[in-house]
This record gives sequence, structure tokens and C-alpha cells, in this order.
Amino acid sequence: LNMALTITTPSGAHTGAAISGGTASKFTIKRIQFDDSYPTGGESVSAGDLGFTAIHMVVCDTESSGYVAQYDYSNEKIEIYEAGADAAALDEVANTTDLSAVYVRVLAYGLA
Repeated sequence: LNMALTITTPSGAHTGAAISGGTASKFTIKRIQFDDSYPTGGESVSAGDLGFTAIHMVVCDTESSGYVAQYDYSNEKIEIYEAGADAAALDEVANTTDLSAVYVRVLAYGLA
């Protein structure tokens, strides 16, 4: 069963104006729930998904799962990493891994 990401605004969070040299920039905080079949290369999260026309910066914070999330600016995707047994850098989660219990909080800045 391949579902889509669920993007919501967490309780108490809001979207607002960001300070930026006179442009129509804003920030937003979102909570993203992954689905049951992670694709190699990450899940698509575009500027439009976050309410922007362009993204300046995305900060990802994984909620209590032990995984590490990272935003891929070139491909507009959130990638999920985990510790491997090889003691090297983190490895991307395997294709089709069930991450339906994984939530990532995102603080993003972009053009309105």
C-alpha cells in the first residue's frame, strides 16, 4: 500500500512574515508524516507543498524515531538516513522501507 506524505501544521505553529531585504519572504512550520514505502532518493516536497513559490532554506528535525532527515534542494525531496553497521557516514534508508510511523518537523523559509 503506497500512500502519499501527509503535511500538516503542528498545534501552536504558524506561518508568518520573514525578514528579508524587502522581498515577500515568509516562513512556515510543518509536520510531515512519511508513508509505508520510502522511495530511493527521498520523498518529493516542493516549494508549492510548503506554500511557497521558491524555497530559500529548509531545516528538518525528525521526531523521536532515530532517523535523520535531510532536504535535497536540487531535487526538492526529503531524504531519510540511518546508522549503518559499517561505522561510516549515515546510509539512506532502503527502498520501500515502511516509514509510516516517522514524522519530520520542517522549518522552511521561502518566497510567498
